[in-house]
Amino acid sequence: MTYNLMPERREGPTDPLPKSPSPLEDGGGPRRPETESPDKDSLLKRMRRVDPKQAERYRQRTGQ
Repeated sequence: MTYNLMPERREGPTDPLPKSPSPLEDGGGPRRPETESPDKDSLLKRMRRVDPKQAERYRQRTGQ
């Protein structure tokens, strides 16, 4: 006496994964914003306003 509790496993048709569009083709995905590094002079001015000692240490570290 054989018990057939589970049906036989059948392989379905194997479709390759659909190719995702590249960002240049579709332009649909999120992109990194195009930002430039801040000017060192304005950065030092802002740092001096917030924390003068930290600005001094940064200036020594970077050779400014």
